[in-house]
Amino acid sequence: MLENRDHALGQIMDLPPLPPHTKAGEVLADCLPILDAPSRITPIECAQQNVRVEARGVWQNYDPDVTPYMVEPANTIQSRLYKGGAFVGPSQSGKTMALITAALHPVICDPSPTLVMHMDRPSRDRWVEESLNPVIHNSPEVYKRLGKGRDDDTFSRKRFLGMRLMLGYPTPQWLSSAKYKLVALTDYDHFPPELGVRKDAPEGSSFDMAKQRVKTFLSRGFVFAESTPAWPVTDEDWEATEQHPHELPPVKHGIVLLYNEGTRGRWYWECRDCQELYEPTVERLEYDKTLPPIAAGETAVMVCPHCGGYVGPQHKTELNRAALAGRGGWLHETEDGSGLVPLNDSRIRGSEIASWALNGAAATFAKWSELISRRLVAENALARLGDEVALARYYYTDVGVPYHRKVDKKEGELTVQFLKDNLREAERGVAPSWTRFIVITVDVQGSYFPVQITAFGEEGKAQVVDRFDLTQPPVDAPNRGSGDEIRRLEPARYSEDWKVLDGLAQKVVPIEGEDYGLKPVHCIVDFHGEPGVSDNAEKFLKRRRKEDEGHIWRVSRGEGKFKVPFRIKYAEPERGSGGKAARSIRILTMATDRLKDTLAVSLKRATGGAGPFLLPSWMRENTALLQEFVAEQRTSDGWEKKPGQVRNEAIDLSVQARAGAEHKGLLRIDWAAPPEWALGGIQNEFAVALSVDEGEAAEPAREKEPPAQQFVSFLRR
Repeated sequence: MLENRDHALGQIMDLPPLPPHTKAGEVLADCLPILDAPSRITPIECAQQNVRVEARGVWQNYDPDVTPYMVEPANTIQSRLYKGGAFVGPSQSGKTMALITAALHPVICDPSPTLVMHMDRPSRDRWVEESLNPVIHNSPEVYKRLGKGRDDDTFSRKRFLGMRLMLGYPTPQWLSSAKYKLVALTDYDHFPPELGVRKDAPEGSSFDMAKQRVKTFLSRGFVFAESTPAWPVTDEDWEATEQHPHELPPVKHGIVLLYNEGTRGRWYWECRDCQELYEPTVERLEYDKTLPPIAAGETAVMVCPHCGGYVGPQHKTELNRAALAGRGGWLHETEDGSGLVPLNDSRIRGSEIASWALNGAAATFAKWSELISRRLVAENALARLGDEVALARYYYTDVGVPYHRKVDKKEGELTVQFLKDNLREAERGVAPSWTRFIVITVDVQGSYFPVQITAFGEEGKAQVVDRFDLTQPPVDAPNRGSGDEIRRLEPARYSEDWKVLDGLAQKVVPIEGEDYGLKPVHCIVDFHGEPGVSDNAEKFLKRRRKEDEGHIWRVSRGEGKFKVPFRIKYAEPERGSGGKAARSIRILTMATDRLKDTLAVSLKRATGGAGPFLLPSWMRENTALLQEFVAEQRTSDGWEKKPGQVRNEAIDLSVQARAGAEHKGLLRIDWAAPPEWALGGIQNEFAVALSVDEGEAAEPAREKEPPAQQFVSFLRR
């Protein structure tokens, strides 16, 4: 240890030993790889020799036979003919590993600046930590080139001998003022459609901006994008043509848009019986349709469209490897639409983007049995609920194609005339005889509360029982006025005005032809509106809890778009709006667009089908009320009001009712043995006997069980 005395301060400082001086030869040795000529081997050949991957918990050499369909896309990054590549495929098909091998090729063979971009910063960090770093650290030839300095191995940069591998996410800063030979974009459909420093000044898509970054390297520059599709089809009437057999349906943004601009390659197998080529797709899987989903999936086989020969799932690996060996493989469209050719054929479709689309049926890690069972479950959900989210997710992630919404042309558009033609005879305020439970819903408008009473029966059958508006404040409300000067309700201003809702939880709805009625299992009021509505709704809910009605009342809010991962959620908010603390109440959050799909399908089932939503005959003369049920139209982004339409409360109230029914347990009921709150008859938990003379509620229909034991709140902490 070197000891240095500071005479001025009278202190002794202990300094660690200095590192040895770096020799000129060592610096030269580090720089020599830059002068090394590029190795003339493909990325896949490089990966076989130098990259190790994990398989079943064991690290072993990269094997292209595991995912043969990724060989051509990965090797194309060295092409001098194309400026970019786009690969569309299902999840867990080997896309990410191919991108990693492409990104590590310059490390070994041709040191040059490379950029890999993930969809956002947290995803980038997770991908680096869980996918990229293990490959680098377990591949000796790659790891020994990684710098050992403090800043050489970070989430945003890997410094190798003679080059840098940058790791970013889609922002204008990452794709500006930099030069790269290769830019790789992973999970491209989750990138923002347009980038720019300001929302009103978009600079283009990530792919377009990346092409500017590789221009310095002329024909050697390349941009590669891979993703599962995530954008819906924009033209529901689109159909493939003979001239463009590989074209995918049009979308607004994303990887499918790039694929359609490119050469449009598809993966083909050679039939084991007739030796003809065909594309293995989910639509060519046949199975026993009489069996339940899981059992049906186990019977799935691929059928050759030429000879009808069957191929079992045990032959998928064999056929994929045969395709790599030349008996099938990638075939792209020709310029004149006359046929299909390999990528190196001069007749290929003219484009600066080489593109490929892999169907999930050919993916190595996708089981046919699971593909079929998931599809059947999703189709059942669509048939039962009218909810397309599960089916769309299946096509995006399992099949690898954009979701083409199925529209029944025979049904036509939902209109007021259709509703009028299919009204059900009913007395206003009286629930039909098949009713099993009641839900009351309340919307919040500027000067009134719209209220709807909805009856539910078996399998989700529903009917509107009553609809009315509460417009006047209670007698003891502040500034109420008197006589002709009584003010209108102001739910956003006066919490006292919410007292007009107090009696709804105890309202008894008579059942047609019976001597009993039903109280509501839930009363649901909107939580959002003008400033002040949410605060007053919270006060109202807490007041109802003190009156022992907390198990009946719920406040609700809607969350739009079809990608909401749930239909309903009952939980405390994670954070408050405007930086405020989160509210201490649980809110029933509804995926409004998904539930509106269910409502629209249920309204059309008034002519027949399971789970119809019926409207009563007393609405016949109230065209304005019927108009509210058709006030919105479906778009690719969600439901929105039709031009010129003002009121849509009927839709909101009906969606709230459906959400309340599902929250109570509608979708979990075994109708052979329903719970007490869904029983038919006087034994229903919410049934109340009616006076024979007056038709009013009398004593409860049966003795109620004692309430559950209550606990002091702090004991739950």
